Amino acid sequence: MEKRKFQTPSIGLLLVGVALGLLLALQWRSAPTARLTDTSYARDRTALTIARLETEQDALKAQVAELRQQLDERQRRGQSTDMLQGLAEELARQKMLAGLVALHGPGVEVVLNDSNRQVVPSVVNPELYLVHDYDLRDVVNLLWAAGTEAMSVNGERIVASTSIYCVGATIMVNDTRLSPPYVIHAIGPSEQQEALLKNPKFLAELRNRVSAYGLTFSVAQVADIEVPAYRGGFGALYASVSVSP
Repeated sequence: MEKRKFQTPSIGLLLVGVALGLLLALQWRSAPTARLTDTSYARDRTALTIARLETEQDALKAQVAELRQQLDERQRRGQSTDMLQGLAEELARQKMLAGLVALHGPGVEVVLNDSNRQVVPSVVNPELYLVHDYDLRDVVNLLWAAGTEAMSVNGERIVASTSIYCVGATIMVNDTRLSPPYVIHAIGPSEQQEALLKNPKFLAELRNRVSAYGLTFSVAQVADIEVPAYRGGFGALYASVSVSP
């Protein structure tokens, strides 16, 4: 019987195989680090972009407030006749109703804050320990029903066009990012405001989370509250002036 001959692999092929194996191993080890670095870089870029946009937003709001003040001064200078005086008074009233004037008076201060409990059971939804946009909306709507005349949340004036919504874990008011605690200043009949907010018939879901998960919800009457003027714009997408024939 003829014996088969087995050829021994050449040294060159063996070295190529070892080198290829080492290259694949190094690539496999370095991939997670690269992804982690990319993720950290993207997170840092996002944080810097948010900070830059918020700085620009604050600057634009300050510019709007300054321009409105200049407009008020020029309007006051032009009040030379009784007709202009009447128009100026009506304009001032409309500005107050629109929230473009800072106001002060008696009212209530409401504070909403996330729970300060450090340990959250794994079987419990962690969102139950946080204040949400709907909590703010419920309190704001109840304050309007109590006769509130002017209101702000963390310095953001609540006007007819104000939106309160959530983006991830962040609450936006007037397209401005707010952080807890959320302090609501409301000018109005303080006794009526406090009575309605403390009435157990209202805000039942919020009261349950305050009791069960440690959220903060406090109401206090204040003799003199200051509510700042609205600093945003009034953008209209579909409205137009109607001219009668």
